[in-house]
Amino acid sequence: MDPEVEEIARVLLHKTGDSSEFIQKAADRSLGIMVGSVTPMRAMAALMAGGVNHRNPPVRKCAAEHLLTVMEQIGAEKLLSGTRDNTELLVQTLVKLAQDCNQDTRFYGRKMLNVLMPHPKFDGYLKQSLPSHNLRNVMATIKAGSHCNQVSRKHPESVFVIVILKTLLPKGDFEFFCPNTRSRSDTLAPTQPVVRRSSLRSVEAMEQLKELNKLLMAKEFQTRMEGVTLLVEHCRNNPQLVSANIIQIFDAFALRLQDSNKKVNQHALESAASIIPILKDGLHPVVVSMVTVVTDNLNSKNSGIYTAAIMNVSLSLSDNALLLQAFASRVHFISGRAMQDITEHLSALVSSVYSRKPQAVERHTLPVLWYFLNNMIGNGVLPGRSGNVRTVVCRLVKSLYKEMGRSLEDHASSQPQHVIKSLQDLLDMELQ
Repeated sequence: MDPEVEEIARVLLHKTGDSSEFIQKAADRSLGIMVGSVTPMRAMAALMAGGVNHRNPPVRKCAAEHLLTVMEQIGAEKLLSGTRDNTELLVQTLVKLAQDCNQDTRFYGRKMLNVLMPHPKFDGYLKQSLPSHNLRNVMATIKAGSHCNQVSRKHPESVFVIVILKTLLPKGDFEFFCPNTRSRSDTLAPTQPVVRRSSLRSVEAMEQLKELNKLLMAKEFQTRMEGVTLLVEHCRNNPQLVSANIIQIFDAFALRLQDSNKKVNQHALESAASIIPILKDGLHPVVVSMVTVVTDNLNSKNSGIYTAAIMNVSLSLSDNALLLQAFASRVHFISGRAMQDITEHLSALVSSVYSRKPQAVERHTLPVLWYFLNNMIGNGVLPGRSGNVRTVVCRLVKSLYKEMGRSLEDHASSQPQHVIKSLQDLLDMELQ
């Protein structure tokens, strides 16, 4: 069965995102049988190729669940003994899953990272695999020493890994890795959404949340659309309720932002564009997840979905530094038109953020520029499926130079020579 495993996995994973619950369960069971019947490494390769980057959240969740089973069979020693490229890809994939918009997918992603954590070389691989701007955040946290007291004194080498995970994972998820902060039973189930006590005291508020979740998770697409409409009404009439329970609500709403039904998908994106200006700072706990889900729609061939996604990308918060960080982190995980749209918006964010938080621009946006200049070939073509990015990179350079001046060249001095030359060529062209 090994020779056919990739094609079988691709077909079955696609079916796990079917609107029919019966087909979903049947495909999931079949995947489980397949995973148990083939070579673990082949199963792992097939699941990573066909599922973990799928735009449909249920497909990613199913792929992550079976990938966890395979990784537990293989073990950390063998998983981290491959080539450097394969190891870095694996670690990057797991970090991405651990930050997924879907609650269950995040759970399985964290479990897989937990499989690798005992390996003595894992922190080194993690350090190599993370973007430099994330590493700088982590190192600053380590120097502050604010989290070292949560790590066992018997294993001081794990400080680096744990602080990285706390930096990258959504708020509240880090406790998964610290058994001293949670009971054993808590670690065996996905993290439950946090609801403030003020909301728990209100029976009416609880009923509203239950009704909203019921509609958003309904089988019929018309009912799911009603749920999206109800969410907009709650945002307008009681934004405090939504903000106080934003993580719980977003776990359900995120699925509608990538709904398999195009009408629901578009309606959710259009509704998100009206929700963002209302909630503003109340969205902070889910900004990274929302940017991830919305930008996944930028490569949609449906013009309505694409237009609605662009509407969301163009919006801003009172503090755009968080948006800038979220968009910058997406560049490494996207391709095609989405990469160009995100880079375009990143250029616009630079001017609004730099005057208030120049360090944020230097920490998050400069690595994006170095990434482009380091990988562009010919007249601005980025290998892969992103096409020619020269135009958007020129705009990014122009925006950065306008704010940073000659210090942009100073920051580039530590980069490879061909990156420095490419930057100078672009600057010469822009300054003419």
